[in-house]
Amino acid sequence: MRRGIVLLIVIVMMFTLAGCKYPTLEKAIAETIPFEVQEVLYKSKSDGITIVLYSTKAEGEEVEDIKEPVLGVSFFEGNDEEGWKNDGPNGWEHAESETYSIYNENYTKYDDKGNVHKDIYVVFGEINNENITAIEIANQDTEDYKKAKMIKKDGKRYYVGIGIRPQVRALNSNGEVIPQQ
Repeated sequence: MRRGIVLLIVIVMMFTLAGCKYPTLEKAIAETIPFEVQEVLYKSKSDGITIVLYSTKAEGEEVEDIKEPVLGVSFFEGNDEEGWKNDGPNGWEHAESETYSIYNENYTKYDDKGNVHKDIYVVFGEINNENITAIEIANQDTEDYKKAKMIKKDGKRYYVGIGIRPQVRALNSNGEVIPQQ
């Protein structure tokens, strides 16, 4: 009986939170990302969806040895007039790399008939090699590379880009590719 009541409360809370809209994006970030956001690193709008790149602390017994912040991305829909809603997957990523890390997250929204309405692919990561001066991305199966957005915060460097299943490469100041390690 007690489990049934707890389950009912959890279900009611899920439905309540799923329908909630928040007056500002900052409030929506603080209230709906299921991790403690240490810092918002970047915000960008694509196809009506606001993409938020943030740092957080790794949580869980299997990752307790990770002390540095990890990166996450979330997707928000709305505006300050109609309210904001967290509408996408929420998660964080971490991989050790001497050069740069590559993480992918995609947001897919379907219409009432099950057809893909929006499909946004985000690639992001941390840059650890000081010789890297640019990160470029290209859509899958193309060689049309474009510069990703580079972000500098508190002595660290990050990048984020939007593409279709993007491939990533890092370049030094001479335009030479630096392999990921």
